[in-house]
Amino acid sequence: MPDTVVKARQQIRELLVDVFGGPSFVDGVHDAVSLREAGLPSTALVALLVAMEDAFGFEWDDDVPPEALRSIESLAGHVAALRD
Repeated sequence: MPDTVVKARQQIRELLVDVFGGPSFVDGVHDAVSLREAGLPSTALVALLVAMEDAFGFEWDDDVPPEALRSIESLAGHVAALRD
């Protein structure tokens, strides 16, 4: 697995900790699990996406495929693809 994806996953996990005010949600979520199925509310997803823009220095395109927003793993893959 590329180092960029590993680093992005870790940073996304840290951002989720900030969004939730602690590690309780993040500790129980595997990287490949759907964030929606794990219980992430849509408002928290929006907060995460905004935090990711700030942390990674990009803006989300309007045509981002929904599967890119599905899990920590897919979000990290999207970030890595933007950096390549």
